[in-house]
Amino acid sequence: MVTLKCSYTVKPAEPTPIIRQWLPEADQLQALTHAPTVYFYPSSKPDSIDSPLETLKDSLSQALVYFYPLAGRLHVIDGGRLELDCNAMGAEVFEAYSESTIKDFGDFAPTPELRKLLVPPIDYNNTPFHELPLVLVQLTKFKCGGLSIGLAISHSMVDGQAALHFISCWAKIARGEKLVDSDQPFLDRTILKMDDDNNKKGPRYHHVEFDPPPLMIGASDDKEERSKETTVTMLKLTKEQVEKLKQKANIDRTKDDMKVRMYSRYESLAGHIWRCTCKARGHDDEQLTGLRISVDCRHRLRPPLPPKYFGNVTFKSTPVAKSGDLMKKPLSYAASKMREGAEMFNDDYIRSSVEYLKNESDWSRIRRGFHSVGCPQGDYLGNPNLAVTSWIGLSIYDADFGWGKPIYMGPATLGFDGKSFVIPGDGDGSLLIALRLRVDHMEAFKEFFYQDI
Repeated sequence: MVTLKCSYTVKPAEPTPIIRQWLPEADQLQALTHAPTVYFYPSSKPDSIDSPLETLKDSLSQALVYFYPLAGRLHVIDGGRLELDCNAMGAEVFEAYSESTIKDFGDFAPTPELRKLLVPPIDYNNTPFHELPLVLVQLTKFKCGGLSIGLAISHSMVDGQAALHFISCWAKIARGEKLVDSDQPFLDRTILKMDDDNNKKGPRYHHVEFDPPPLMIGASDDKEERSKETTVTMLKLTKEQVEKLKQKANIDRTKDDMKVRMYSRYESLAGHIWRCTCKARGHDDEQLTGLRISVDCRHRLRPPLPPKYFGNVTFKSTPVAKSGDLMKKPLSYAASKMREGAEMFNDDYIRSSVEYLKNESDWSRIRRGFHSVGCPQGDYLGNPNLAVTSWIGLSIYDADFGWGKPIYMGPATLGFDGKSFVIPGDGDGSLLIALRLRVDHMEAFKEFFYQDI
């Protein structure tokens, strides 16, 4: 049980530019919802802070001076495109209290209950879209003395790397430190307009990432799969298990494979999850299955984007394979399909993707994010497909607001069957996997997942 005590609007501490800002195609692709995450802090530190709430509010007000786009509001314009109104309307901060303890949340699995209790509520149905804050924060104090910070940040404004850049700077200010030049966000999104002569030729590739995902053999739609009951779990791999899985992916590489770099932890693990999911779902050998992955394109463009570019620069790749090949061939096959899907995103392919999207007259058709549980709209990425998002390498434990680093940070919800996040442990080399699957597939998946590792 959580009781919301108060809410506050936090505006930038100083005047900020009042302008309308154009948003590039990489922003337009994102869901019109907020990405919910949650941080947990132990009970040993908060007592040393006079007021965690005031610390959060004051530092957020200062952070919004540097990251002023997040204090604005989004507007829908012609064809369903979005435009950012930098109007300094501010973020929303909620104060809450819970009779629970941190231990009551167990392994922090992103269940619907966790999302409901610890992340700010957002009324998408009754609040006009242009009035929705882009950042909402909930500080929850637990009976044990611990804290959680639940965040909801607009998908259309930032990807994971940009969001964590903002949170890291916000926390730095809360600790009483000054931001240096290398902390400053690069806010000019027009750098992604890409209006050069080469792009005016139009798209130069068939952009499979925008094709409808595969359906189950014999099915004409995904209505039946959407209706199946799902559940959420948290799986853990030790550093030793991660290395064993990586070795397994690389030990049977072909001679051609040996000419390129070894498969990474993420490629090895995502390939393993893909294979195990096919087995747990009982796929026929000829069943097509897609793996949705995020590709960070910051350093894939030529020239690369400036350091600290603030916005979305991730595109989705969906390599497709036959389930029989994934299940019967070595793990290196699944890893190689995943790598192929990511490596096609070179400078030319990214620019071609932008040209493809510029021709879109109805963004509601192509915008992602409507495939969540209970929603009948949009592409469904559940059975026979899945999505594996990696947070390996992201600074998710930097959110020290003056009362120590979080003991856990992760997603507060998983939207659909087959959705998963790979979350790094805090410096020990372990990995956590947050996963949603159909109830009747989960136990078989766990069995396959831990076999031989």
